Amino acid sequence: MSKQSGDSNKLIDTLRLSDEQWRMLSEKLDHHDPYTTGQRRHQRVSYRKLSQIAVAIKQQDGQWTKYIVRSRDISPNGIGFIHGSYIHVGSECRIILKDTHDQVTRLDGIVKRCNFITGTAHDVGVQLNEEINVYQFVKDDT
Repeated sequence: MSKQSGDSNKLIDTLRLSDEQWRMLSEKLDHHDPYTTGQRRHQRVSYRKLSQIAVAIKQQDGQWTKYIVRSRDISPNGIGFIHGSYIHVGSECRIILKDTHDQVTRLDGIVKRCNFITGTAHDVGVQLNEEINVYQFVKDDT
């Protein structure tokens, strides 16, 4: 995890969903999410307060491509998001998030799953290289 300064490179939005389309897709996923059951080491926390986040994916040629994606959930060792195209499992990625104090942080990880949902939408799960405190990014309402 490292602090990042602003970046002027263009971000690609492959998903291109309106807020209403995103809300409807999120509700559908919440009701039919196969990853909400089973053995998990850490509890996932809904992470949709930021509707879009920046993610850089290392391509097979070694170049990094930067995207805007829609966040779904976060845990101490991972993050889930919706992307508008397939990402190869094993791809390195860098996720840029703002914490609860508006500080920009880069989280590095590896894509562990990428499943087709509908249209161009894919559900992506990233395992982070370092564990994080989820409440650094999501306010603890308890």
